Amino acid sequence: MINSHKKNIPLPPVFSPGKPVTVSEWENTRRPEILGLFSDYVYGQTPAELPDVSYKLEPVDCRCAGVDATVLTLTMRRNGKTCAFRSDIYRPKNLKGRLPAVVMIDPFSAKFFRGKNSVYQYCPPDMITGAGFVAARARVDEACPDKPGGRGLTELYPQGGETAWGAIGAWAFLTSRLIDYLWTCGGIDPARVAVCGHSRAGKTALWCGAQDARVGAAISNNSGCSGAAVTRGKAGERIADITKRFPYWFCPRYAQFAGREDELPVDQHMLLSLIAPRKLYVASASKDKWADPQAEFWAASLCGEAYALYGKTGLSVADLPAWPAPRNPLHDGSVGYHLRNGRHAVTRCDWEQFLAFLSRASGIGEEP
Repeated sequence: MINSHKKNIPLPPVFSPGKPVTVSEWENTRRPEILGLFSDYVYGQTPAELPDVSYKLEPVDCRCAGVDATVLTLTMRRNGKTCAFRSDIYRPKNLKGRLPAVVMIDPFSAKFFRGKNSVYQYCPPDMITGAGFVAARARVDEACPDKPGGRGLTELYPQGGETAWGAIGAWAFLTSRLIDYLWTCGGIDPARVAVCGHSRAGKTALWCGAQDARVGAAISNNSGCSGAAVTRGKAGERIADITKRFPYWFCPRYAQFAGREDELPVDQHMLLSLIAPRKLYVASASKDKWADPQAEFWAASLCGEAYALYGKTGLSVADLPAWPAPRNPLHDGSVGYHLRNGRHAVTRCDWEQFLAFLSRASGIGEEP
């Protein structure tokens, strides 16, 4: 069952207290306010000015039969500074026209997920293209390294102060620059682009989807603290833990709320609400206590009121007798969820559920 004590923990409201709950009030007033609060208190300010960008596309070998593989190098320039990152793009040969696409955000170092075999689990091109999607793996840490004082994009956009952006904000910005390309390359359906990420990349996928309305679906896998999990009352990792180990992921102000979660003006169910009315998927692992899968599930269920505003269905939890059992996914609404047996990881079992959820709809961003 969902931890009963969590149901009684007061959370910041999604909608403006005392204001009419309408699409107009949400889109013109409350939603921009929440987005600004996450910028000011959690992830930092995203630059409004875009860099000059150039693209280079090169074919590469792919061990998957029936798949065309290319590497896109995206180079950004601003104020005499330059940085670049690569994305591996896989397209099914037997499908023509504009296809839906899944962008897997990869901010991890080479020793973890860049091996020839590990990529077929982290971003499996055979599974994704076999389901009729283009797969794109964005190596965002090439333009913003996952370490303190990382060079690259932050040199193009130097910031200071309490609301300076962190690596998660930079990775989300880079993901949107890849989406710029996908929207104009001719082989992608712009209305059906999903962003996906695991762990720190799951946090990035949510923040990217919250800011970039072109994202038709956001998928968070085991993103936990400062991602899909409600912060107040959370077990495992908390703000004090994550800002001690990874302060550079966030704006400096966020660390001030270590041990003071109740004073933070936002909580993560509000971040998930910013995805509405587009598709949202949250995935948890049963042994991932640090992420707190129950807190992830709770946030995913709470954001349903934002979807209801658009006449859409969130998680169907009203009649759920228990916390969803492993391998018993909830796919009926615009918000999906599954719990996998096992530890903190993204597996092919997870991808089976991601692709099933995305494929069941006539379009990623709309109800079937």
